[in-house]
Amino acid sequence: MRIGACLVFCTILLANAAGGESKAQPPSSPTDARAEDRAAIRQAIDAFAKAFEARDAKALAGHFTSEGEYQNVQGTKLRGREALERAFAEFFAKTPEVTAQVQPDSLRFLSTDSAIDEGLVTVQRGPTNPAAKARYSALVVREAGVWLLAHLSESPAGTQPSIADLGWLVGQWKSAGSGGVEMQTNYAWDPGKKFIYMRFTRKEADLALSGTQIIGLDPATGMIHSWTFETNGGIGEADWARDDDHWVLDAAGTLADGRTLAETNILRRVNDDTFTWQSINRMLDDAELPDLPPTKITRIKTGQ
Repeated sequence: MRIGACLVFCTILLANAAGGESKAQPPSSPTDARAEDRAAIRQAIDAFAKAFEARDAKALAGHFTSEGEYQNVQGTKLRGREALERAFAEFFAKTPEVTAQVQPDSLRFLSTDSAIDEGLVTVQRGPTNPAAKARYSALVVREAGVWLLAHLSESPAGTQPSIADLGWLVGQWKSAGSGGVEMQTNYAWDPGKKFIYMRFTRKEADLALSGTQIIGLDPATGMIHSWTFETNGGIGEADWARDDDHWVLDAAGTLADGRTLAETNILRRVNDDTFTWQSINRMLDDAELPDLPPTKITRIKTGQ
């Protein structure tokens, strides 16, 4: 799983442990028959948070059942402690500081040894990124007296995205010559208006790219996704997450020479004729590349 895929996942329980009581879960009282179980679940989550603060991938994976599962908004699934530990380790190695705010809705018990915790999480990937929101649902079970995560899933918060949300991009664009990156792009609808085709050229200090990108709604996940094909043979993909008029692209690909490039791209809409583009959290194979400052992109108007 790519690094960004577990971003919300890695912060949900940390913030949950630090946050207040759920609106639907008032402080335990002597008449609460499950008071001890609620306290035990809170202690388990607090231990998870401490492992997160210690950046201990093995301990974090140990808070899941042996075949515990995680599914993110894009439909990516992980199963088993080994896979989860690898994802946590990648997250800690490559992801900058993140913060989260959790609004728990409910903690309800399904049986003597199982419960579901649900709510909304808002994640901030550093001060320059737009916040991302997701609904979460966590199934916790008790095994040998210990509460563990059996399944954790995320789902989109609010209205489902539509390719029409990106229709304002159709047209020709160019960079304003700032930020050390030169970009030229041309967006156009396909005949059925199900996809947007984009031709691009991008130049920076150590990379020069050109090619075609196809943007559309992935029917397998219900999310905006893009497929990129470079003229020299490189390929890439990205998941698009929307926050108002801003988009965060969790991108990864393989260059023509076999090297891998992973980065987070941020598209910020200023108005119908202006947006900014920024690439951060960039990794070329195992080497970190510096973050790029935002580049201003302006529409090329008729006659310009």
